[in-house]
Amino acid sequence: MIDNADDLRDKANEFKPGLKKQFINLPIGDEEYGFKISGIGAKSVKIEKYIKYEDIFEAIESGNDNGLEAIIKQFIEDYEEEDEE
Repeated sequence: MIDNADDLRDKANEFKPGLKKQFINLPIGDEEYGFKISGIGAKSVKIEKYIKYEDIFEAIESGNDNGLEAIIKQFIEDYEEEDEE
């Protein structure tokens, strides 16, 4: 069992090509979402997921109001640009 960040980073980098082909499932709300491991670096692991606008509304209309789609919709709706000084 890995018990520190350095060993975890070393293993991730050792298996970088294989890990970058993998997906990781994460529970958000009542659903589970698959994220692609798109990057393995010296300081972090990058995961990504593309979510179509249509999928956002389909999920919300079907009652998934606490899932990733609803979170993204609310985030976009609430966003306001900050004034540059």
